[in-house]
Amino acid sequence: MRTSPSRLQQRVLERLAAGQPPTRWQQFQLHLRTLARQFRRRRFGTLGFHGRGLARTLWQPFTVGRLFAVPVQFHSTWFLYPAGVIVGSYFDPSDPWQLAVALLVLLLFCLSLLIHEFAHILTARKFGLGTSRVIFIPPGAAALLESPPAGPAEFWIALAGPLASLLLAGVFWLLLLPLGQPWDDWQTGVMWRQELRHLLELGCALNLILAGFNVLPCFPMDGGRMLRSALAVILGRFSPGPTGSAALLATRITVRGVAWPVALVMLVRATQEPGGWIYLLLFPLLLLAAEIEYQTLAENHRT
Repeated sequence: MRTSPSRLQQRVLERLAAGQPPTRWQQFQLHLRTLARQFRRRRFGTLGFHGRGLARTLWQPFTVGRLFAVPVQFHSTWFLYPAGVIVGSYFDPSDPWQLAVALLVLLLFCLSLLIHEFAHILTARKFGLGTSRVIFIPPGAAALLESPPAGPAEFWIALAGPLASLLLAGVFWLLLLPLGQPWDDWQTGVMWRQELRHLLELGCALNLILAGFNVLPCFPMDGGRMLRSALAVILGRFSPGPTGSAALLATRITVRGVAWPVALVMLVRATQEPGGWIYLLLFPLLLLAAEIEYQTLAENHRT
């Protein structure tokens, strides 16, 4: 006896009939349900195919919406770090309120990252550069421009992010002023003010750290791009040469002469501090990205 298709199968068939592929969520459900059915029936003929399909749908970033006409995406690994670490550090089964606090902290973190990245985006628009997307990836977020900025434009685009973070830190600090002193809450018994003060203090500290960390001259972070841009302008004025030679030399100095020593110092410090494991992952990835960009620029210059 032939069984009737499920609702999920019906929706997929409707999309196929309309000439549209299944959505990623539908693909995920189909792979997951098929895997579960295979395990129940102990039939593993297409286990590898559906397992790869499940991993592929999970690995690809998904779009949650658009802001200023720019797609905002999340990568699945972002929910392991930093989102998973943030929620896990606050989670307490005996105190459900802590989970709400963790989600508020996570929302605060997302808001801070968005403002930082959209400062880059809106500044890039002033120089005629578009943005393909903003993607949340470990350990933060990145704005992907449609074309790389050059000359002074790169300096101002890179500077806009840390400046926005500093400005946001100042806003959080100003919001703290009307709350008075912490011991006033203990005397009056107004405990919600304590939690609000904690979130505002965290927002202020978070954005100060975000601004300070990003101005480190470790290419391709904001500080490294600002340094590369300034060097390219100086080298272009004092040692004129073929088009792009100043930018290539500035990139080499920034990557090999500055970013590598800064990253090595940070890696040594990370081994001496508790919780420094994230830097042991982050700075090698930054150096890899810096070397790839430098090698790509060198290849384009030779051709």
